[in-house]
Amino acid sequence: MSKSSSQARIASDMDHEPMALSAAPTPKRRVQLMRPSLPDKAEAFAVFDELWETRLLSNFGRYSRLFEQRAQAYFQSERRFLAVSSCDTGLILTLRALGLEPGDEVLVPSFTFNSTVNSITWNGLKPVFCDIDPETFTLDPADAARRIGPRTKAMIGVHVFGAPCDCHALEALAKERGLKLVFDAAQAFGTRYQGEAITEFGDAGVFSFSGTKVVTSGEGGLAYFKDPAVANRFDHLRRYGFIGDYRTKWVGLNGKMSEFHSALAWLGIPGADQAVAYRNAVASLYRQRLPFLRFQHIFEGCRSTYKDVAVLVKDPDGLGAQLAAEGIETKRYFMPNHFMDPFQHLGPFDLPVTEEVYRSILCLPIHNEIARADLDYVTDALLAARG
Repeated sequence: MSKSSSQARIASDMDHEPMALSAAPTPKRRVQLMRPSLPDKAEAFAVFDELWETRLLSNFGRYSRLFEQRAQAYFQSERRFLAVSSCDTGLILTLRALGLEPGDEVLVPSFTFNSTVNSITWNGLKPVFCDIDPETFTLDPADAARRIGPRTKAMIGVHVFGAPCDCHALEALAKERGLKLVFDAAQAFGTRYQGEAITEFGDAGVFSFSGTKVVTSGEGGLAYFKDPAVANRFDHLRRYGFIGDYRTKWVGLNGKMSEFHSALAWLGIPGADQAVAYRNAVASLYRQRLPFLRFQHIFEGCRSTYKDVAVLVKDPDGLGAQLAAEGIETKRYFMPNHFMDPFQHLGPFDLPVTEEVYRSILCLPIHNEIARADLDYVTDALLAARG
């Protein structure tokens, strides 16, 4: 058979191959959006062995107290830190501990996880949705100021994706207008503002230690307070309303953090700074390799935990689908709360920045253990998608 005949035969055979070959596509690398990091297994299991022996599994035992103390030492703070079963529960009880009355209005960004707004409505308070800064995606102090009314009693700032709010501006506004200032710091364990620990701002705040956070205990939260009297009330509220004597002082609920979860959080805190530094290095690499993308802005002199790396693009759904085809996970959030059914009666809404950011946002893979090879794979895919 001549060479040309042989080539023709091969070409003819190839014409009939694709049906068989398509059943086994080339495997693609999988890059997870997030991955929880856990402490050393042997160290954790030693603690669990102790708990098995003592059978002291809950009710604010030894590891709950150690967790609170280690957090206070980490932040070098004089404020009081109190463990709670979740950030969601912590926010609910914090607003109750501050003495707000049903019907009071609370300023809050619509661009946040719904726990922030749920905490307001669970207390019989009225959320007043505010717009966000177009660069930081956090509560815009000027927009919040124009929405203050005669029934406004508090304001909640959200450290979105671990990026700090404009804390000085919000504190000045709260002081000027006599408002309580709470921070939803769910994603911000390790965030710093103008060189200071994020815990030193506002009347109170709450961290999350759920499985998606930079430091995790599986589930759990940690509240912090400026006023010892408010902290004392919160302490009662998270214990059904009493401490030790079964005599209700305030109507509370079960906000206990189990000893297993408290121990995991306690073990995780020493690695917080290393994890945050690693995430900042990852975010820096993204910024260097993808200068054409619009990243969330972090104030000068501040530090984000980069719980997420958020960018604004023209077609986030389309880009997300392209990356998914390459095995790269992304996520679009937060859906603004004013889009959701339970809050429609609060409209009409005038939140143009919030809506524009949501139309454009996409979060890229980042976690404490993401490899350089995975980052190169993601950035190469984004460069290719750009065309």
